[in-house]
Amino acid sequence: GRGGLVARFRPRDRRFAGSKPDSTEDPPCMGPVAR
Repeated sequence: GRGGLVARFRPRDRRFAGSKPDSTEDPPCMGPVAR
């Protein structure tokens, strides 16, 4: 279930971080979320 959650958040973050490509490549926002 962990990978599924990350994959689901990945596309969402990409759209949200459209203006911030750094946030998409950086796993700081995903770290706490995936945890």
